[in-house]
Amino acid sequence: MSGAVLVALTLAMILAGGNLFILAMLIVFGMSAMEFVHLVAWRGHRAFGGLMTLWVALFILDRAYPSLGLLNPGLTLLLIITLAWAVIRFQQGTANAVTGFAITIAGGVYLGWTGAHLVSLRALDEGVFWTLTLCVAVWTGDTVAYLVGTQFGRNRLIPEVSPGKTWEGYLGGIVGSSLLTALAALAWQQFGASSLISPGHGFVIGLLVSSIGPLGDIGISMFKRYAGTKNSGRLIPGHGGLLDRLDALLVAGLLEYYYLMFFVL
Repeated sequence: MSGAVLVALTLAMILAGGNLFILAMLIVFGMSAMEFVHLVAWRGHRAFGGLMTLWVALFILDRAYPSLGLLNPGLTLLLIITLAWAVIRFQQGTANAVTGFAITIAGGVYLGWTGAHLVSLRALDEGVFWTLTLCVAVWTGDTVAYLVGTQFGRNRLIPEVSPGKTWEGYLGGIVGSSLLTALAALAWQQFGASSLISPGHGFVIGLLVSSIGPLGDIGISMFKRYAGTKNSGRLIPGHGGLLDRLDALLVAGLLEYYYLMFFVL
């Protein structure tokens, strides 16, 4: 039930587009930043949650409204404020203020940069179809990898980070995502998409997302393993936190966007 609600909300957000989509991205990635802060807190690191959220918002808003020129002055201001706050915390006796400074910037850039590219993807001509293509590539890849891995998985892919993943599931996810994303691109043409959104491009996007995109999943798994927890949060019953659902999308969105920029549009 949680999964069905999550899919419905995601589709509604994508179809709405515009300022509603931007607002949703700010909320989703802002909450994800707080989950990231709580993850590293399990190991005693005190990242600056409010500032990390501002880093995330800066990247998203700059992509959403490029004419405002927010990025350079925003980076300058946030860098100074984050450094100043780290100095204050260190002066107050917080020994890990230095790691807090580094983690705040790292988390803010990673989540903000990836979230911003999802905004750019949706803002493209026919962005609704390109964004739906991304979702199909990620969701089918995850699903097929899970099914194949459960039934036929024998060889662990990266056991120290994500022991449930297997090479068999990984390869199955690549095949399933490539083929099903190609079919999805063909289906979009029945709903008004242009011939530019072709099965060929769908196949390549599925291939890229399913072969390289799992790095986003594995990366968040690494943080969870480091923190000693199974999920990034408890927001979504049966699914964990937002980072547990966004992990693969973080890298996948970058892959699709730059594939489109360099080879399609």
